[in-house]
Amino acid sequence: MSEPQTIHFATFAGAELLDVAGPAAVFTAANQVAGACLYRVDVVALSAGPVSHDGGLALAARPLDALNAGREDTLLVVGGYENALRSALKNAELLRALRQAASNCGRIGSVCSGTFLLAAASVITNQRVATHWRGCAELAERFPALTVDPDALYVRDGRFWTSAGVATGIDLALAMIQADHGRALKTRVARELVVYAHRPGHQSQFSDVLDAQSRADDRYSNLIDWLLQRLDQPVKIADMAEYCGQSERTFHRRFSETTGIPPSRYVEILRMNYGRDLLEAGTPVKQAAGRCGFRSEAAFRTAFRQHFGVSPGQHARMQAT
Repeated sequence: MSEPQTIHFATFAGAELLDVAGPAAVFTAANQVAGACLYRVDVVALSAGPVSHDGGLALAARPLDALNAGREDTLLVVGGYENALRSALKNAELLRALRQAASNCGRIGSVCSGTFLLAAASVITNQRVATHWRGCAELAERFPALTVDPDALYVRDGRFWTSAGVATGIDLALAMIQADHGRALKTRVARELVVYAHRPGHQSQFSDVLDAQSRADDRYSNLIDWLLQRLDQPVKIADMAEYCGQSERTFHRRFSETTGIPPSRYVEILRMNYGRDLLEAGTPVKQAAGRCGFRSEAAFRTAFRQHFGVSPGQHARMQAT
């Protein structure tokens, strides 16, 4: 893409600031890492001027009605806590402006409870979507034609991208970068921002791996980063214990106690999640098998089916539809 893409963040009074700031930081970091202007960030609202967000911080916005978007542009609708969101949902003028803006953009998305606004504006009607876990039941009840995935961090359904809780807006933005410019740039941006690069969209909002990471102390957090760089290599418990400066017995016991997952099982989950990521990026099965540490394609196929319930080929076809 020779021309930079514009990411329009549609916001409203009382919206969650991180819904804008998190993804915006990802797109601007992509420019820095790539050494080129790949993305422009734009903030729009019903009226021009400062828009106060949750916590009292304000962002300067341009009016939604002045949006001159093209098919290469992205509209991301942000969310907010209950009172601010319900007020926005009652604003017919805001919903009309969102509907008009969405009709001009090639890619439409939402962060957290912003999915409610897309649905209320009839921008999304019968798609598979994600939203914050707390709002999944209400979203499904209010808009029964939608298929609400309560376990997904983010969902892509055609040109529509929706995400779960506030921090998953970062995962969503990273996934968009991968779709636009490839996995390598996404990984470099994630490393620059010191965020986890391997969170596929349909990974549960409360997965064992994320829970383990949140409970790992500094020693094991560093180990996890070390493992992520070696998923194509044979790594034994002895190697991990040596990295942590512990005996095998002590390492196995303490890692399991700290993370809630035995180390061998943890490595297996990392490998399978990475393999799934590679397939979603279009990597052939044989190549994906080697890159996530399997000595044969057959072994990878067997492990993938056991882990995810479908074959690698079936999974790749599901993601392509």
